[in-house]
Amino acid sequence: MGRWCVFLASAMVAFSGATCRAQWYGGWAGYTEPATPYSAALGSQAQMTMAQGAAAESYANAAITNEQARSVYLENEARFIQLRRDNRDAKDAREDQKKQEQKARAALRPPPKRITELYPRLSSDQIDTLTGEIHWPGCLMGSDYAEGRKSVEDALRTQAEYGPSDRTSKIIHDASHRMMLVLSGDYKSLGPADYAPCRRFLTSLSVEGDHAQEALRK
Repeated sequence: MGRWCVFLASAMVAFSGATCRAQWYGGWAGYTEPATPYSAALGSQAQMTMAQGAAAESYANAAITNEQARSVYLENEARFIQLRRDNRDAKDAREDQKKQEQKARAALRPPPKRITELYPRLSSDQIDTLTGEIHWPGCLMGSDYAEGRKSVEDALRTQAEYGPSDRTSKIIHDASHRMMLVLSGDYKSLGPADYAPCRRFLTSLSVEGDHAQEALRK
């Protein structure tokens, strides 16, 4: 019996020493209990919860940042729109002021002269307004002016017989200007001294219809 007790005591000492060495192997800082499946699962669950919390915090921060960026964008957009409106209003104001200044300057200018005031009417020695007979200067008696002379003479006779009209005025005006073109080609052969009176004659002739209509209205 005594030997059996000594054996049990020795076995207990040996077992307790092995257990202590196994537990001490876990670290030099001190005694730690060995991990179990349950404690490992709890640790993993805690780490996952922490990770999910960190992710949620990151998402929240990102949402706040996006909202701040959107707010800044909307504010800048509103400022840009207002700036465009201000520029448009300023431009409209400048254009309106410019128009008003132009109207004020136009009001100070004398009214434009009528064409009958710019060009004198042919004298009675050059045209007979009662019969429509016209006395052509020698510089316009060439064959190049024949067609123009006939158009003018026909219109003047019609005007003398039936009274002036827009139609006869236009015929006289157009024929006179066609003759001016021919006269320009004869400038060298005529010379300045003869060219100038012929040009004045045709210029006054071109508005003869307007003179006649104006005289009729008086």
